[in-house]
This record gives sequence, structure tokens and C-alpha cells, in this order.
Amino acid sequence: MKICLFIFLASAQLFAQTEPVKRIPLIREGSRIVEATGVLTREVDTGALVISLERNDAVLSTMVILPNRRLAEMEAVTEKKPESRFRISGDVYAFGNRNFLLVKEAVSLEKHAQRNHPTTAPIDPNKTTIDREDFEDSVADIVRDLEEATGSLVRSIRNAAENPINNPTQRAEGFRITARRCHLVRNKEGAWIAVFVSDATGLSDPPCTVLPGTSFGHLIDYLDNKDDATPVLLTGEVLNYHGHHFLALGGWRPVHNTLHIP
Repeated sequence: MKICLFIFLASAQLFAQTEPVKRIPLIREGSRIVEATGVLTREVDTGALVISLERNDAVLSTMVILPNRRLAEMEAVTEKKPESRFRISGDVYAFGNRNFLLVKEAVSLEKHAQRNHPTTAPIDPNKTTIDREDFEDSVADIVRDLEEATGSLVRSIRNAAENPINNPTQRAEGFRITARRCHLVRNKEGAWIAVFVSDATGLSDPPCTVLPGTSFGHLIDYLDNKDDATPVLLTGEVLNYHGHHFLALGGWRPVHNTLHIP
């Protein structure tokens, strides 16, 4: 009886074991994605904007896109054409079990519409004047030939012009801060906000939401058992997204207090 009970319990434990979680290998932080193609989508579970990269080995790599002006431009294009594909380059960050991508360059790829070419006679070389319709058709032919020669139509510059961000910002995209003293506080969503202390000129950089990455992970581990007023020195790149400031953290270090002995 005891043997049967033991076999029953062992069998129950065996079948009760949950299926092991499959861990997706992460790309090392500091790696760079160069001219990869993919589609911008939004995750159903988290609502995060992700880029699904197309790979030659038929494996689909998905990365969360970090907020900056390039992402705002890509969003505007995708809103008009949800099936839009992009050729992107950017820097990879890692935090937790996810990879994040800071897009530096984004190009919208678009297939050309078929153009019906009328069978018209060529322009007479002996004509002393050129009709306007002949001129416009000649320009259209030149543009068509250039597009066919270059393949997909590159619209990175056009997209930036057609989808401007109207909100003014105090710091330009890409502005770098070096060893800036600040305090970190958490907002109601749980994000970490760097509130900078005024510098020697009396000016202070605007508050920035600190973005995830390896350095960010080490920073919050350090602050875990510290007082809320503990200052730190941050180095990184300021990003703009719909008028809000974010910080791609490049490094940090604690502030060492110096004792002033009278």
C-alpha cells in the first residue's frame, strides 16, 4: 500500500511540473543594428512599440523601440500606412530579459506604383520652343528612371518634413550631459525621473525619464537601499519624444561628500 501511494505521489509531482520557460537569447548591449528591415507594431500584452526585424535565417527578432524623434516619425508613417516597412540602424540596450533599440536612422521603404506610359511621339529636335506638357513629361520620365535605378523609394527626409513635431523642447535631440548631478524620483507610473540640480551658471537641465539598459539596472540596484535624496552623477544622451525628455544612460557614479574640517 505504501509503495502504491509513493508511486502515485511521484507520478502526480511529475505531471504537475510546469513546462520550462523558453529564454530568448539577448543581444549584447553596445551592439549596433545596421540597415536592418522590419515592421513597427505594438505588443498586445504590454502596449510597447516594437520592431520586428526580418532576418535571413527566417528567425524573427523583436526589440522594444526606445522613444526619440525617429520613433515619432516612424509612428506618423505607420499611422498613415500600417503595412509600412523600415530600414533602420541603431544601438542595442539590454535590461531584464528584453532587448531595446535606440533608432538612429530610419528609412521608409515603399514599392513604386506602376506607371502607364502613353505612346507619344518624341519631342521634335528642330522645335524652337518646348510645350509645357512636353517639359512636365520629360521631368516625370527622369524621376521615374532615377527611382527605377535606385530600387525602393527612400523617404527618410520627406517623412521628417511631412511629419513635424510641433512641441518645443529646451534641449535638442542628441544633447549630451556629462557627470550632471541629480536626484532620482519615481512618478506615478513607476518610471525613474532624473531631476537635475542647477549648475554653476544657475541653469538646470529639464527632468528626464531614464531609459532602461545595463547601466540603469546597476543604478537602481545602488539606489535600492539609499535615501530618496541621495544624489548621483549621470552621463548620457538627451532624447525628445513628443515634447518629453528621455535620457539614454551612458554611465553614472555616486557623489562623494567631502568633509570640511575647520
